[in-house]
Amino acid sequence: MDLKDVLEKIRSSACPPNEESAKFQMIAPILRALGWDYSDGEKVLFEYSVGGGKKGGRVDIALKGKGKVLALIEAKAPNADLDTHVEQVLGYAFYEGVELCVLSTGQEWWLYLPLESGPPPKRRFAVLKLDEDPLEQLAEDFERFLGKNNLSSGQSHSQAKRVLDASLEADRLGTEMPKIWNQMLRGPDEELVELIGRRVYDKLSIRPSNEQVRAVLHNLPVPQAASASQAASAPPTYHGAPQGKVEVTKPSPSVSPVSTTKPIEIVLWGQRHPVKSYADILRTVTEKLYERHAVEFHKLLELKGTKRPFVARDRNALIKPESSYEVASAGYFVDMNLSGASIIKRAEVFLDCFGYPPSDLDVVSA
Repeated sequence: MDLKDVLEKIRSSACPPNEESAKFQMIAPILRALGWDYSDGEKVLFEYSVGGGKKGGRVDIALKGKGKVLALIEAKAPNADLDTHVEQVLGYAFYEGVELCVLSTGQEWWLYLPLESGPPPKRRFAVLKLDEDPLEQLAEDFERFLGKNNLSSGQSHSQAKRVLDASLEADRLGTEMPKIWNQMLRGPDEELVELIGRRVYDKLSIRPSNEQVRAVLHNLPVPQAASASQAASAPPTYHGAPQGKVEVTKPSPSVSPVSTTKPIEIVLWGQRHPVKSYADILRTVTEKLYERHAVEFHKLLELKGTKRPFVARDRNALIKPESSYEVASAGYFVDMNLSGASIIKRAEVFLDCFGYPPSDLDVVSA
């Protein structure tokens, strides 16, 4: 009778009344189907003496091969509380130096690597339940971990070790990932804010501000972002900005700002930033881009004119090094030797490098 037939027969039979019945009606037939002849005293040893002295005892079954014990199996009565017997079988196995041990009621099998470190739950690599697990999976797991050939060759131990390591990694991830996630939310993490902003833009073609994303992460109402029309309806008052007629210039490659106007503010991604000159526009745009994209800011190094780069690590590589601007003291130097119209065009090019449309930048002039 092959292993699947044995397992099917045990499933369809009445549950044995006690430990001895479970040992011979359930455990022994499974071992025989796995290649262990329980009539062979050299391979399957019943009531195997372990330990010696006051701390010694007898384990129900020892599987032996190549002159040594390969596994110990401690049998308990059906419906027994196996938790109360774990220390016993692990102690026996550890004393004997056995790499694999089992605690079983016949219906339920707990498999351990007793020589591993950690508390008992960290050394259990499998639980097999005859009345619940799929028959195919049960047969595969029994053969993999307790089959005679696999135990004798050492394959059982190596495969059990891989299963245990994977289980411990999953446990650690299950414990630590929620902590990391909560830490990211509390910050919140800038990379997370940026990622959500990009996904929203991809879905809605609306670029949320960092503040709006943070509000969502903290389960707060999403604040209203400043708009270009709002900027035009009320003159800004930053740093004593001049009062009077205010116009919003929407830069584009085909329209240049009026040279006689003076920029007093930009609206970038819905957020207002006061400026005093066109050079301030490029400074502000590059600073805000660096805040969002510090890791990939090096992309700007690839942008070049006919002869010189727009951004360089060495300021001497720029047309006019003395007028260059260093972004966030990060060693990126920006060419500032530009006219007002060129400044705005350059800012648009920088935004485009990171996937932002020109419409994300408004210039408020007075």
